[in-house]
Amino acid sequence: MLRTSWKGLLGHKFRFVATALAVTLGVAFMAGTLVLTDTIRSTFDNLFADVYQGTDAVIRGKASFEGPPGAGVQRGRIDAAVVDTVRRVDGVAAAEGDVSGYARLVGKDGQALGNPATGAPTIGMSWTENRALNTFTLVSGTAPGRDDEVVIDRKSARDGDLEVGDTTTVVVGRPMRVRIAGIARFGKADSPGGATIVAFPRQAAQRLIGEPGKYDSVSVLAAGGVSETELVRRLSAVLPPGTEALTGAAITAETQSEMAKAFRFFNTFMLIFAVIALLVGGFMIFNTFSITVAQRTRENGLLRALGASRRQVLGSVLLEALAVGVLAALLGIAAGFAVALGLKGLLAGVGLDIPTGSVVFTSTTAIISFTVGVGITVLAALSPARKAAKVPPVAAMQEGATGSTGYGSRQRMVVGAAVLGLGLAALLIGLFRDVEQPVVIVGAGALLVFFGVSILGRTISLPLSRVLGAPLPRLRGVTGALARENAMRNPKRTAASASALMIGVGVVGLITIFVSSTKASMDAAVDRAFTGDIVVDSGGGMFGGVDPGLAARLRALPEVDTAAGLRQGVAQVAGSAVMVQATDPRAAVELMKVGPVAGSPADLGRDAIGLHEDVAARKGLRLGDPVPVAFKDSGTRSLRLALIYGENRQAGNYLLGTEAYEANFATRMDSKVLVKRAAGTSPEAALAAVKQVGQAYPGAKVLDRAQFKAEQTKPLNQLLALVYALLGLAILIALLGIANTLALSIVERTRELGLLRAVGMTRSQLRSTIRWESVVIAVQGTVLGLLIGLFFGWALVTALADEGITVFRVPYASLAVVVVLAALAGMVAAVPPSRRAAKLDVLRAVVTE
Repeated sequence: MLRTSWKGLLGHKFRFVATALAVTLGVAFMAGTLVLTDTIRSTFDNLFADVYQGTDAVIRGKASFEGPPGAGVQRGRIDAAVVDTVRRVDGVAAAEGDVSGYARLVGKDGQALGNPATGAPTIGMSWTENRALNTFTLVSGTAPGRDDEVVIDRKSARDGDLEVGDTTTVVVGRPMRVRIAGIARFGKADSPGGATIVAFPRQAAQRLIGEPGKYDSVSVLAAGGVSETELVRRLSAVLPPGTEALTGAAITAETQSEMAKAFRFFNTFMLIFAVIALLVGGFMIFNTFSITVAQRTRENGLLRALGASRRQVLGSVLLEALAVGVLAALLGIAAGFAVALGLKGLLAGVGLDIPTGSVVFTSTTAIISFTVGVGITVLAALSPARKAAKVPPVAAMQEGATGSTGYGSRQRMVVGAAVLGLGLAALLIGLFRDVEQPVVIVGAGALLVFFGVSILGRTISLPLSRVLGAPLPRLRGVTGALARENAMRNPKRTAASASALMIGVGVVGLITIFVSSTKASMDAAVDRAFTGDIVVDSGGGMFGGVDPGLAARLRALPEVDTAAGLRQGVAQVAGSAVMVQATDPRAAVELMKVGPVAGSPADLGRDAIGLHEDVAARKGLRLGDPVPVAFKDSGTRSLRLALIYGENRQAGNYLLGTEAYEANFATRMDSKVLVKRAAGTSPEAALAAVKQVGQAYPGAKVLDRAQFKAEQTKPLNQLLALVYALLGLAILIALLGIANTLALSIVERTRELGLLRAVGMTRSQLRSTIRWESVVIAVQGTVLGLLIGLFFGWALVTALADEGITVFRVPYASLAVVVVLAALAGMVAAVPPSRRAAKLDVLRAVVTE
C-alpha cells in the first residue's frame, strides 16, 4: 500500500503540486508574519539593550493611572531639585534630568516630516551632555549650545535633506527657526522606531516642550563598585513622595515589554489573514481529494478486492495528504523569509514603516508553521479518506467514477442548517448581548456560518448554477449551454470550489461595507455636529498641536466671525482612563452642536465637566453630581457635572472648558482650530485668508468642510487598501482551487470531451465551454460571499451604533466591481485546464476508460 500511494503521487505530479501550492501559500503567509514580528521584537530588544547600557538607574514619577489604548501609563513630572538631591547620594557618579514632548521638524523643502496622526511620533527632547547616559550618539556636528540649536536623528536628516549648519523650522506649538548643530543615531539605529527626533539644550527643552523647573525623568550613572540594585536602594531612601527609582535592567525590560505589547495587535491582525488563507487552502485540499477519491472508485474497489482492508485504503489516502502537507509546509517555511520582506514593504506602502534588523527565525516559528500546514492538510483530507475506505470490492466492476448529483441527502441539509443556525446565534449573541470575550464568540459564529453555508453548498449550488448560467445558452450558444450543464452536473464539486472563493469575497464584502458605512457615518456626523466652515488640523496626532495663538490670529481676521481651538488630553474620569476634549464654552454653541440634554455649555468653568448622555447614564451620574477626575499633572480633582449632551462627534464623550483644561494640563496646544466665516464673506475668500495665516505652521492643514470629511476618512482608505492586499492571497488560493478542480474534472471527462471533439466541436469551442464553466463557479462563490459579507456588515454596523457608526451603506458600485473581477479571474483560472482539454488526442480520449 505504501508503494501504491507513492506511485500514485508520482503518477499525478500536477495534482500533487497544485494541491501543495495552496498550503504553501498559506503557510508562507503565517511563517512570514511570525518571522517579521520576531525580527521586529528582536530589533527593538537589542536596540533598547544598547541604548540603556550605560544607564544604571532611572528616576521618574509614579504611575498616576493607565491611559487608554495608545496613550500608555500616565505619570506626573518631577521637580528639577530632585537632580541635586540625587547627585549628593553616595555612589552616584552622574545624574541628568530628561525632558520629552511634542516637536515637529520641517525639511529643506518646507514640508513637515513624519505623520504623528498615523505613523511614528515626532518627539522633542533634551540633549543629554553625559555621553554614558545619552541614548544618542553624534555622527556629525556638535551638541546644541544655544536655545535655537538642535540635534536631529539621522533618518530625519536624510528624509528632510538637512545637514549640519542648515537652518530650518521646528513646530513646538508655535513655529521657531533653529540651526542644525548635529546629527545623531539612536544606539545603532538611525532613529528610534522611525520617529522624528529634535533635541534641544536642557533649559530650552523645559521651556519649549516641557515645563520650566520640571523633568520627565532623571538618568543616573553609578560610581565604580556600586551595583544597580544597591544604587536604587540608596536613591529610594532620599526620593520625595510620588517618585520611584528603577534599575537600568528594569527600565530596559519594561521598554522592551511595552514595544512587544504595542506590536501584539499587529501580530494578531496579520495572523488573522494567514488563518483565512489556510482555511481557503483547506477547502481546496478537501475538494481535490474528494474529486480524486471519486475518480479512483474503481481503483480502490480493486484494491479492496485484492485484499486491502478499509484501514489500509484510509491510510493510503492520508499518507498522500501527509506527503502533500509536509512538502507544502517545508516550502512555505522557506518562502516565509521572502513574505516577511514583502509584508514589511506592503505596510510601508500604507504609511506603517517598521524598522527591522537581521532576520530572526526561531524554532517556534518552524514548529507552529509546520504543524499548522500538515494539520490543515490531513484534516481536510480526512473526510475524503473515510469515503475511500468505504468503497466496496464490487466497485472494481463499475464503469467509472460516479458523480454527485441532486440536492444532497436530508442528513446533510439538517446538519448544514444546524451549523448555520448555531453560527448565526453565536454571532448575534456576541454582537448584541453583554458577554465575556465577545470577539471570540463573534469569530466562532462567523466561522460556523461559513461552514454552515459550505455544508449546504451542494443544496444551494444546483439552483444557483441554474440561475447564474441561464444567460449563457443565449449568449454563447452550445458552448454556454454545456458550461451551464457541467456546473450543474456535479453540484457537490461546484459548491466545494465556490466555497473557497466565498470565504475571501465574504471578508472583502464585510470590510468594504463596514468602511463605507463608517465613512457615511462620519460625514453625517460632521454635517450634524459641526456648524463652522473651516477646520485647521494641526497634524499633531494624539499629543501634539499648535499654540493657542493661531486661534487668536484667526479671530482677528475680518473674514472670520469666530475661531476656537479644540484641545485633547488624557484623564481618568470616574475610574475610566479616557481622552477628554476641551474648548472655549462659547465654541460649543457657535461652532459645534453638542445637543444639551441637561445643563448649558456656558457652565463649563474651572471646576466643571460635561459628559455625553450615554456615559452619564452608564456611570449613574446626574447634573450637579461630583465627578472624580485624575490628571497626571494636577492630581485628582472633583469636578461638577455641569453639562449632559447628546452629540459627541466633535466634542467627544468628555468635555472640559478651556479654563478647566489649563488648570489641570501643563501642555496647552490645540489639536484643531474650528473656524466660522464672517457674514457676507464668500467661502473662497475666508478659506484663502485662513490659509495665509496657517502657512506659518508647517504640518497644519487648512480644510473646508468637504476636505475635512475626506481627511477624517483617509485612514480608512489606507486600511481598506491593506486589507485588500492581504486578502488577495486568499482569493489567489481560491482561484488556484478552481483551476485545479477544472483540471481534475477534465481527467474525469476525458471520454466525454473526446466524443465532443469527434462530433465536430472545435478546440476553441471546447476552451470556451471550460472557461464559462469556471465563470459560473467563480461568480457563484462571489455571490454567496457577498451575501454573507452583506449580513456580517449589517450586523457589525448595527452593533457599533453606540460607537458612532449610525449609517448602514452598501457600496453597490464597489461590490459590482468585485463580481466583475471575480468573473474575469475565473476566466483566467480556466486558461491552463482549457488549453489542456483542447490538446487531448481525440482517438485516445474516446477509448479512455
